[in-house]
Amino acid sequence: MNSDYISKFYEQYSKEVYLYTFSLCKNSHLAEDIMQEAFVRAILYLDDNHDNIKFWLFRVCRNLYIDYVRKNKIISQLDILDLHIEDTSLDVLKGIIKSESSLNLYNKVMSLPNTMKEVIVLFYYLEIPQNKIANIMNISNGAVRTLIYRARKHLRSIMEE
Repeated sequence: MNSDYISKFYEQYSKEVYLYTFSLCKNSHLAEDIMQEAFVRAILYLDDNHDNIKFWLFRVCRNLYIDYVRKNKIISQLDILDLHIEDTSLDVLKGIIKSESSLNLYNKVMSLPNTMKEVIVLFYYLEIPQNKIANIMNISNGAVRTLIYRARKHLRSIMEE
């Protein structure tokens, strides 16, 4: 791969991959590290004409985050719900999410439980079809629909408060 192709490749997918990765870990530095590793793997292992590069990147980021959690044993599945890390990437997020109301809604989405948060970010913010979300999250299409329904219901109750 030449450097122009790598630069275009990074520009095309970096914002969406960062948004997804940040939604998983809520830590800008960790999200950048995971994203960087995913792009390095893509450059090393993918062909130029791979069909689903974006979805492959999401899957790799998700797997790298899970590996990070397992390796460091810092965060258990239960701890993630109670974890609040100070948001150090508001400038980047403001560039991605333009309006204040959208940013407010995004912050509410970040307060959802992990699987709900992940499915909402993939479906609404990154506009990924349900069948691709099922593939990324390694669950069935029905489970994705159920998660979206429950997440919207949960989000509605949070917004009403």
